Amino acid sequence: MGINVRCLASTRVLEDEVQEKETSEEDEKSRDIRVLEGAVEEESRVRELEEVSEQSDDVTLGGDIEENEPDSPMSSTSSSSSSTTDTDDSSDTTLSDPLQHNISCVYEAQLSPDGTCVFTTDFARQFSVYPIDRGILSNTTTRRLEPYASFQSPSPIWAFAVNPLFNLQDASSTTVLVSRRDSYITLHNALADTTQTYDVDDTQPVDISKPLASYKLVNNLTEAIIAPLSLAYSNSRAHFFAGEKDRISVFDLTDTDEPLYTIDTIPAKRNKLKGGGRGFKGWVSALSLSPPSSTAHDGLLAVGTWSRYVGIYDPASGRDVTQFALPGTVNGRTFRNRNFKDILGNGVSSLKWSPCGKYLYIAERNSDVLLLYDVRKFSLGLAHCVGRNALTNQKLGFDVCNTGDSPYDIEGLSHEVWAGGTDGCIRVWRDPYAKEGAVEADEVVKAVPDGDGTPVVGTLLHPSGSLAIAACGVLELSEDTERRGGRECGGLRPGMREWGSVDILGLG
Repeated sequence: MGINVRCLASTRVLEDEVQEKETSEEDEKSRDIRVLEGAVEEESRVRELEEVSEQSDDVTLGGDIEENEPDSPMSSTSSSSSSTTDTDDSSDTTLSDPLQHNISCVYEAQLSPDGTCVFTTDFARQFSVYPIDRGILSNTTTRRLEPYASFQSPSPIWAFAVNPLFNLQDASSTTVLVSRRDSYITLHNALADTTQTYDVDDTQPVDISKPLASYKLVNNLTEAIIAPLSLAYSNSRAHFFAGEKDRISVFDLTDTDEPLYTIDTIPAKRNKLKGGGRGFKGWVSALSLSPPSSTAHDGLLAVGTWSRYVGIYDPASGRDVTQFALPGTVNGRTFRNRNFKDILGNGVSSLKWSPCGKYLYIAERNSDVLLLYDVRKFSLGLAHCVGRNALTNQKLGFDVCNTGDSPYDIEGLSHEVWAGGTDGCIRVWRDPYAKEGAVEADEVVKAVPDGDGTPVVGTLLHPSGSLAIAACGVLELSEDTERRGGRECGGLRPGMREWGSVDILGLG
């Protein structure tokens, strides 16, 4: 059974296009009404003429009356039908050239837990918040999607995390953590300007650049500021985790001076054989916390690194549960074995737990698959979702959504995996944990019109199950432009072309 998709709102649509479309539809309706009224008047006039003609025939003996036949009302109706058909054919709003109407290349996208906001970071170093209207499903045309709040960062944004208790009705919960290069970790209110200046232009997005708090993560030896590559909240919502090189720092939200404690991914940096030889090195590029369960009341913290290792930790105590290398990696080195050529990647980019917390999905850079592991046995992979079309160094996110009770596992939950590719499509796998080996996608959804070569960097499923969000980002070398750089750039270098978009899709 195929999935019907229609675009309800997009950053690629200009407000003028929407207004022109609505005006055009109103004009067409008014014109059709005028044509129909004219046809009725014409038909009544023809009837009157016919009655007069019959009376004249009775009076005139055999006399023929020549009169010009009136235009047939069917011709007007036909032209009206033709006009209506043309209107119907163009009823869907045409999305314009991305270079003219798109936003900057999107790096990462997340959805608020209550499903009311979409958060993005982009190539222009901007953090944006897009609202999702409650009545969006009633849209008959594609509406313009504009940010409600945003802030411009002077340095690249490396990671962000949304409060798990995010609730539009509770202003104290609408917070996000942001990590930026050479900066402290900052906490922002995603919807309110904390400077309390209300005389600004209402047409502009709310400025949320003023942080509520700043958390210090500093190297004790060099006093250099450490900017984590990944962030995640704890299930208790009182702490958060920051992934850095060879360790995870755990912060209390009420203490901004230093981490509460740290979890080292390798017991000793000088000699990894200490501590029983357990552990791994590398930048912690992805963090994900599983839901609480009967065996893990605080959940399990999954940690992924650029060096293709994954570790599982107890988030409360920091205790090491297990760790393992992804297929093809031994002792920190990746071997291009032909047995693993289809599942090799260049480092973990995203981690997601299943809704039941029993299965872990792993995405890598420059990898065409999603690896799947069972929490009860991490030594061997359970299966892998193939055909993702994600052979790129861009971070292409994916989502796992709950679809009810599992028919295969009495304690598990049925779920779907949605992942975007570089071809502008989203692929859907239904209950891949119930299969083995290479699992082909059950559905392929075209997320971007004429989107060949447009990577879908963020795929998000709304809690209602009736909406999906596709965030796209293109970053490529310009074919015909070159610009001169400084000495450090080596003289001439090609220019860059970049653009992106955020689309809200209705699922049927």
